[in-house]
Amino acid sequence: MNESLLSRRYLRLRKESIKDMHNIDLIHACKEDKELLGEFLEENKEFLFSIIKHYKGNVEELCFKFRVTEEELLQHAYIGVISALQEFDFHRGFKFTTFVVRPIIWEINQLLYNDSRFVRLSRGAVEQIKRMIAIEEKLGYRPSEEEMAKLLAIPVERYKEIARFSDEIEHYHAYENFEMIDHNCSNIEEHVVDKVYVEHLLGSSICNDFEKTIMKLIMEGINNTQIAERLQVYPMTINRAIIRIRNKILNFQSNKTDLQQNVTSKYDREIKLIEEESRLRNKLMCVSEIAELLEKSGFNRSAYSNRILYYIRQKVSKKWQDQPVNAGKPGQKANSVRGVQQLNPKQNAR
Repeated sequence: MNESLLSRRYLRLRKESIKDMHNIDLIHACKEDKELLGEFLEENKEFLFSIIKHYKGNVEELCFKFRVTEEELLQHAYIGVISALQEFDFHRGFKFTTFVVRPIIWEINQLLYNDSRFVRLSRGAVEQIKRMIAIEEKLGYRPSEEEMAKLLAIPVERYKEIARFSDEIEHYHAYENFEMIDHNCSNIEEHVVDKVYVEHLLGSSICNDFEKTIMKLIMEGINNTQIAERLQVYPMTINRAIIRIRNKILNFQSNKTDLQQNVTSKYDREIKLIEEESRLRNKLMCVSEIAELLEKSGFNRSAYSNRILYYIRQKVSKKWQDQPVNAGKPGQKANSVRGVQQLNPKQNAR
């Protein structure tokens, strides 16, 4: 939108050094002002399309494959932004650009994978899809269209038709069955232990090399379709591998408790510090406050990624649920930040 067409209020709230999607004052104002929200959505179309492209692939290809228009994609992305705006907590320390991704992708999936858009496949086609999966898993790679058609003993055009629908169906089920990441957009604190657990699995023999590669790519935030393209296999192969990984994890749950206890002990001092200071303040500290306190207390701030900080916060939150809050007791002050600041920084640096 031409800046001259923007309202005075929008221009007043806009900041030269901050992009609109990072401008909390502007975003907060949009929650109360529908006209301002309309301008905000129009001004950030490119950002919305970039999310669609990153998580769903090329926009033109999506339009062709699912018989939708760019305008339909954009309208559903708008709905996602509005939903995110209604639920976003401005006081929790999350970035809106991170929080908004999940609602947008949810709405896009609703558009693309609506049941009415699928064409029923014949029993013969379903059997061919099963054979395609078996062939690919046996070979360990995705054969060319000509090679696969020859192995299936069907014309290349028939193979292309079946493959197109199988990719759509398997990609849809992949979203239903597995969302280890997030990127997210839901409560990321609940998934940090899972990430630590996955990192443990990568160093174990429970999964084969192919499954470990998939886990690494998932933890990097790459979606199933992009993983399939990178590894040159069908999306259905990735989906089946993910299901195997999930089953192995479920069968390995007895070890997860031990691992979590080990991870907890690694950050035991930090967790204890944050818990005590939170009780003194009579509120659960946000991530930025935790980072600041650790630095003031002599810990090496650079050694703590955001995921680790969220993990520490999650552990403190759980302790609050398990134990009554006794904030403000005189005996606790001796262990507050003022006392911990006397620790040797080098001793605590990781």
